[in-house]
Amino acid sequence: MADADLTTRIPSLLTDMDEEHRRVFDGIAALVLVPQGGFGSAYAALVAEIEDGFRQEEQIMDLVGYANIKAHRKDHAELLALLHRLRPYLEDGNAPLVDIVMGMIPAMLIRHMSGLDQELALALRQHAVPAQVANG
Repeated sequence: MADADLTTRIPSLLTDMDEEHRRVFDGIAALVLVPQGGFGSAYAALVAEIEDGFRQEEQIMDLVGYANIKAHRKDHAELLALLHRLRPYLEDGNAPLVDIVMGMIPAMLIRHMSGLDQELALALRQHAVPAQVANG
């Protein structure tokens, strides 16, 4: 993809990131309503959605040559490793652990989004500036 093509797509990429974040938090909120017997599969679906969002972010970072990609990928990997380690316990219906996870996941994601994702969004906006200046 040509750099100019990417630059014109950055506003929609940022919008897509924001929408993905909202979907994840909506998914977390929906978990509260899931009966204990179905929690494991609902949790697995949420983790798959988070993985997909992380994959999309990493593709964007690759496209723009994002300087902090290594740290961002590391944080993705650490978050996913924890989410996957918890899954067998949640599928077994461990209610106290479900309560802990329901409090922990939003906090972990907010930390990631307010730190690394904000840095990525700023880098994307800065990447878009040259084309806007050239076209302005």
